[in-house]
Amino acid sequence: DGATLCVGGFGLCGIPENLLNAVRKQGCKNLTAVSNNAGVDDAGLGLLLKSRQVKRMIASYVGENKTFEELYLTGQLEVELTPQGTLAERLRAGGAGIPA
Repeated sequence: DGATLCVGGFGLCGIPENLLNAVRKQGCKNLTAVSNNAGVDDAGLGLLLKSRQVKRMIASYVGENKTFEELYLTGQLEVELTPQGTLAERLRAGGAGIPA
């Protein structure tokens, strides 16, 4: 509970499907998800959004997920929109031990 999950891939290509399914089955809550997108309703991060396991989303694109929209508009999801280049640099800096 409360972990930060960095999810790779672009759209639904190259996403860690097995990881996302395992996290969903494990049932942890209050996750912060970092990704370039929010998945779609029934795939990718959309699965964790649908099961209400994600509390905060840091992403550069969030546009094709009705569950995301509902959670955000009802105040159940914190959202930090970050431009793609800034998101990539923050991840690179974090990997190098530089707070970003």
